[in-house]
Amino acid sequence: MHYLTCPQCQSEFATKDKRAKYCSKPCSNSGRAREKQRLVIKTTSSAKKFNPINKTVPIAEINNSVSTLDDDRPFDVTPSDGSPTYIQFTLNGKEYAESGKRWAAETKEKDVITLAGNGCSLQVDKGQLVLRSGFGCSTVPDRERRFSRGVHAIRAIIVLNTTGSLSTAAIQWCADQRIALYILDRDANLTALTHPHTPHVISLRRLQYLVEPVALAKEILSRKLKACQRIKPELAETLTPFFASIGKAEALESLRLFEARAAIIYWTSWNSAIKWKEKDVPVEWKSFTQRASGISGKGYKATHPVNALLNYAYAILAGQVERVLQIAGLDVAVGSLHSDQDGRASLVFDLMEPLRPQVDRVIFSWVAAQRWRRSDFVVDRQGVIRMHPQLARVVVTKALLPDGVIRDEINAYVGLLKRLGDKPLKLATQQTLNI
Repeated sequence: MHYLTCPQCQSEFATKDKRAKYCSKPCSNSGRAREKQRLVIKTTSSAKKFNPINKTVPIAEINNSVSTLDDDRPFDVTPSDGSPTYIQFTLNGKEYAESGKRWAAETKEKDVITLAGNGCSLQVDKGQLVLRSGFGCSTVPDRERRFSRGVHAIRAIIVLNTTGSLSTAAIQWCADQRIALYILDRDANLTALTHPHTPHVISLRRLQYLVEPVALAKEILSRKLKACQRIKPELAETLTPFFASIGKAEALESLRLFEARAAIIYWTSWNSAIKWKEKDVPVEWKSFTQRASGISGKGYKATHPVNALLNYAYAILAGQVERVLQIAGLDVAVGSLHSDQDGRASLVFDLMEPLRPQVDRVIFSWVAAQRWRRSDFVVDRQGVIRMHPQLARVVVTKALLPDGVIRDEINAYVGLLKRLGDKPLKLATQQTLNI
């Protein structure tokens, strides 16, 4: 491993390639753009100097024009090497590196370990789990951590938007130690998770397939509204009329309509100002007004920094819920409040609903206490906002709920299945069964 100094942000970084010049892609893009700009100005100045038609330009004026490029102004970078679109943005490499250092210093890892950066790895060596942080996401030095079986006190490992390596021995090590392993991509999508091997519970799955979905959806939506009232007591009076409407509903479409109306009231209650270090941030960033993205109309493809934070928080919540559902032997695709859709774990999204307010309280309280910087976030050419990888580490650590909270919600759902399953069910064959 070689430890070098980045000429763009003047920060030390670790790399395996001794020929590397910059610490990260943003610094590389900004540095190359600056060099090109210098070359253009130098060529133009030389042409004017030796052109007999033009007036001679004083040397001091030429020097001043070049020296202005030595400041930290961001450049509109357009990579020409086939780089992905998410690094095609206007960014100050030095500020981006400082942001990485700041958030890395605030990462408090006790029972949750996070990894970010290109080249991270999880391996097993001499019976120990070896975690190596990436070295490309910021100027945070590369670190190696080793953990022994039975004495590690780790309950979860979260890998964020990286290109690295994961051995099968490491997966087995985590499964044996009942450590949850979550892998999220750069768009805050849960791409993989691990859980101990558990047999499928056919009795519960039959209940899932046979119980009336409207009855399940009513209970889930009621639990969600009660959770909103606990987190936001000022909404108790406003949300109370929805319970009567939920009880009278006879179709899933009606319940989804009530949920959408309640969601508007709920998200409006979180409207608040956001503190920024810079004064020239976009007007839309200075306060939180809505959950919907200006691009997708929903939560994904965030166009507001707070929504980008929430996307990562909800991704790790989805991983927690899905993992416990898998351990319980349930079918994660069979939901009720969320419609059936191929490739979607509808039950996961159903049971996330009563838990979301707890995550919202953690994130919004933390957001209000911070003084944010533009370099904490990156905007691609489409307008989608993504956060600094080191900031993402802090977010997922804060958003991870206690395992007991997740288990209680799943147990409540299982109890609901059994209670509703005791009622006679009318099947398509006109036969009546008691499950």
